[in-house]
Amino acid sequence: MRKLDKYILKEMIGPFVFGVGAFIIVLVSVDLLYDALRLIVRDGYPAGLVARAFVYRMPQTVTLTLPMATMFGALMAIGRLSSDGEVEAMRAGGVSFPRLAAPVLAGGLLVSALALVLNEAVVPPANNASNQLLAELAEGAAARQDYLFLSLPEKEAPRILLKAEHFNAESGQLGDVWIARFHNGDFRDYFTAEEATWRGTEIIMHNAVHVTYLADGSRRTEQGMTATTEVGRAPWQVKNIAKSLEDMTLLELKQDIVRMRQLPASAQEKLPELIEYFHMRLAIPWSALGFALIAAPLAVRPKRTTTGVGLGISLAIILAYYVIFNALRVVGEQGALPPALAAWLPNMILYGVGLGLLIDASR
Repeated sequence: MRKLDKYILKEMIGPFVFGVGAFIIVLVSVDLLYDALRLIVRDGYPAGLVARAFVYRMPQTVTLTLPMATMFGALMAIGRLSSDGEVEAMRAGGVSFPRLAAPVLAGGLLVSALALVLNEAVVPPANNASNQLLAELAEGAAARQDYLFLSLPEKEAPRILLKAEHFNAESGQLGDVWIARFHNGDFRDYFTAEEATWRGTEIIMHNAVHVTYLADGSRRTEQGMTATTEVGRAPWQVKNIAKSLEDMTLLELKQDIVRMRQLPASAQEKLPELIEYFHMRLAIPWSALGFALIAAPLAVRPKRTTTGVGLGISLAIILAYYVIFNALRVVGEQGALPPALAAWLPNMILYGVGLGLLIDASR
């Protein structure tokens, strides 16, 4: 059986590599190419350095193509064997269809694991390198705006938790700011403000709202005040900590989730978004296994599966998957479904449909 597994995997590798290349071209043409041309033509950045910055973005693009290429490779491999009568010959020789599909599913499992590793170990540092290079290219232009979630001090029990939807390390400007303060490890109060200025080691919040939790469990709210909070660091000291969600590792996302869960319920408005994004980052790589599960039985047909037909079927199924994925993501953001379930339900649908097709093909 090892020869059979190697034979089927060999049939799958060629189309898989072709699929990775084809889908990379599609994604680069739709997304990265426009951004690169905008920076070169409109903003006047050097073409060579912009190209280097976008090369750093390629690992993220590659990880997105891996599940897609898995489906294409499985369709082409099993489709070729089916159209040449080899599938029927194998089944006549006593090889069941689930056993015949096993190497395809093993390939899907391997690709899922590879995508997960790339997403965790390669994509975040590569994205950060790209962001850093583009920030350096900006020079006199406005510095990059970032999402910021910071615990101070960083290694001990937090004295301050600072969150800002927008953070400009060069000018010290922050937008949609939220600062929680602790005393002896206990949550004491928090400030919110639409705008704030980070000067030296102090953050000055304008037209702020101050909520204090009292000993009897009640809380006092003050509005329209100017509040100054000492954070013990200058903005330039944390500019490399500021990251968008897509540039964070799973470990960093998990740490933010743990920090936010320690806060009162009234201060956890971003928690569902963080949980959903964490599970989304886990779920998307494992879609490769689901695509392989669907592609293997779907490819068994009397007519030959050409490259164009295989690519078209792959794109149609992938499009359906991402439509469902994004629809459920919106539902999760609205609170109608638990964030983790909203992220994993598309994969559960993939696995369910794939198992149904596999059972039907085995009859």
